[in-house]
Amino acid sequence: MRLGFVLLAALVLAGCATPHQSCMRAAQSELRALDAQIAESEAALARGYRITQATEPRTTLNICAWPREPVLFCTQHSPGQSAKRVNVLPAAEEARLVELRRERARLVVVTADRVAACPA
Repeated sequence: MRLGFVLLAALVLAGCATPHQSCMRAAQSELRALDAQIAESEAALARGYRITQATEPRTTLNICAWPREPVLFCTQHSPGQSAKRVNVLPAAEEARLVELRRERARLVVVTADRVAACPA
């Protein structure tokens, strides 16, 4: 739900951007995503675990009233989200971080070329 609101807000604001701003945002989007992955990996390495979202079925108990019957209990099944901790292997996470940083160094050059190609 929260992600949907953020995406909707981004789309509304994107309509207000100038062509130059839209081009800059598009040119830098891949680098921003990679920076977010690096930050998440550094945080997981510092904590020793990664937080993942899992979808689990949830059942809630409600009180239902029917026109010709007494008050009854009803159940409602719905998907739910829960956060789970997953331990990280420090050596593997370090290797992933080194690879992400190497990819970032390459992507900085590509992003600079894309930004330079944006209309003024």
